[in-house]
Formats: sequence, C-alpha cells, structure tokens
Amino acid sequence: MSFSPIKKDFFKKDIESFTAINLGNYYTKGLIVKAGKITDYFIEKSNDLSATLKKLLQDKKIPAKKVKVSLKNPSCLVRYFSFPKMDKKKLKQTLFYEINKFIPFSPDEVYFDFFILKENSPSEVLMLLAVAKKDYIDKILETFEKVNLKISEISLDSISLMNLFFANYGDDNQANTCILDMGHNFSTMTLLHKGVPFLTRDVKFSTKEILQSISRIKNLSAGEVEEWLLSQKKGEETFELVQDNISNLCKEMKSSFDYFEVNKGEHIDKLYLSGGLASLAQIEKPFIELLDIQVEVLALTPKAKSRVDISFSDKGLTPFKNSFSAGYGLIV
Repeated sequence: MSFSPIKKDFFKKDIESFTAINLGNYYTKGLIVKAGKITDYFIEKSNDLSATLKKLLQDKKIPAKKVKVSLKNPSCLVRYFSFPKMDKKKLKQTLFYEINKFIPFSPDEVYFDFFILKENSPSEVLMLLAVAKKDYIDKILETFEKVNLKISEISLDSISLMNLFFANYGDDNQANTCILDMGHNFSTMTLLHKGVPFLTRDVKFSTKEILQSISRIKNLSAGEVEEWLLSQKKGEETFELVQDNISNLCKEMKSSFDYFEVNKGEHIDKLYLSGGLASLAQIEKPFIELLDIQVEVLALTPKAKSRVDISFSDKGLTPFKNSFSAGYGLIV
C-alpha cells in the first residue's frame, strides 16, 4: 500500500468518478465526484467507522465504490530531508534500509511513499517521505473492504492541504508560508520555504479542548456549543473564552517559526488556517495580533470552480465548509 504523492498544479488531473473521504477524529466528511466534478457532500459523526460507512451506503450517500481517503493520526508522519540522487527503483529500496534514520519506527512496521521535491545539486535531492504504521492502515483497509468499498488512494491530511494550497496559491511561490490545520484531537502545521515544504509537525492545540472549555464556562452541551460557536458573528466573546488556548498555540508556532528563521535566514510571511475552527467569524484576528503576520483562511475552490457541478449547492455545507479542506485536496 502506498500514499498518493504530493501534486503541483502542473500535474495532469484524472477525470473520473469517486468519493473523496476525510477520516477526521470527530467527523467523517465526504465529497462526491462524478466525471471530475463535485456533485454532493456528506458529514457524519465519527463514532464507529464501519457503522458510519454502512449508514452512508444505506442512505446512498456514497454512490461510487471507488474512494480516495485522507487521514491524520499520530501513527502517520511526514519528513523532509536531503538524499543521494539515484534511480527511482533503487531509491525506494535504499530508503527501506535507511528509513529508521528519519522515523521512530522499524521499516517493517510501516507503509511509506516518497516524492522528490527538488534537486539540491547534481548528486543530491530534497525528498518528502510519508509514513504510516501498517496496523493502522490495514485496519482502515479491512473496514472499507468489508463494506465493498475500494480505496484507490490514501493521503495524509498535511499532504492533501499542500495540494490544495498549490492549486489555489501556486503563483504565489515566493512567500514563506505556514498552513495550520486545526484538528479535533491535535493540530498540524506545515512550513513552506518559497513553495517548498520545509517542516511538518503536530502541535497540542485541539478543537476538542476549545469545545470543552466553552461547554464548561457557558454550561452548554456538546451540540449546543457547536451551535453557539457558529452563531457568533463577530467572534470577540469566543476568542476571549479561548484566549489562553490560542496564546499557547501561537507560542508553540513561534518556536517553529524561529527554527525556520535560523535555518533559512528568512521570516514566515503568511499563515493559512484550515479545519473546522477556520469557519468561525474573524478567526484570523487573534493570530494576526499574536503572531504579527498576514493571516487568511485557506481557500477551498477559487481556482477549482470548474471542478464543481452547477447542480452542487453548498448552502448546507457553509457552516462546516473548512472542515472539508483535506477532502478538496484529494480532488484538485
């Protein structure tokens, strides 16, 4: 089993029908693609994957048996490093024996794939290595196979988000950027140096902690907290309640920004926000104040509108739309 490689916007796109599924820790999200165009979507609580897939199939929300999956988990890693230039077949064989230098797992424990980002010199390349533990991936494959769904591609959320970034901002490749994916259990940040990935790492900030904090302070149930958050048009009270959480996140991000500056001699210029919390009104404001950089929500479809069918209505999707970023990254 291998992962999908990172795609730049000059790669040829396949025109086909499939379901793009993002296996989130809180929601399972899907985008239905027919003849290369998004025609519908679904979002379900991630309680039990097998039961969720059966329900979606029963409700005919997954029309295509072919699926592409994006996921993130502590068992999955992305690494960037320089490596001797060689034939691709030999490169994969050599990587298998050298992989334990870059990850905390044995080569026999993992599935891996790689992508050559650029040539550093005539004899050296910069590589992206994507790794996931076999027991974690095998369990997912088995669950999909039991309901007769065929996984044609597996990607990691951080890679899917980079694909979305390249598709929508590929022309702006001279800026040093950070993509922050705010997840339910943990968040992931990727730093790019002039369009080339430099660092991907997990951070402790989680949507779950935000929901729990607001639930406790406002005395609201889990469902009521989500409704309350989406009803906040200005965001001031929201960010006042979670100020400490966001402040701690920004401190952790600053340490990575400093590491980037030491290694590259340049600053991070812009931050792109992704994940469910990115749907909140004025989510950019606290990050602008605390990090003193340009901030915007990672756009989903400005350059991919040709991939959206005219019959597709995202009115119901709007409150959750930024939860679908990794799914869009499987399609662009």
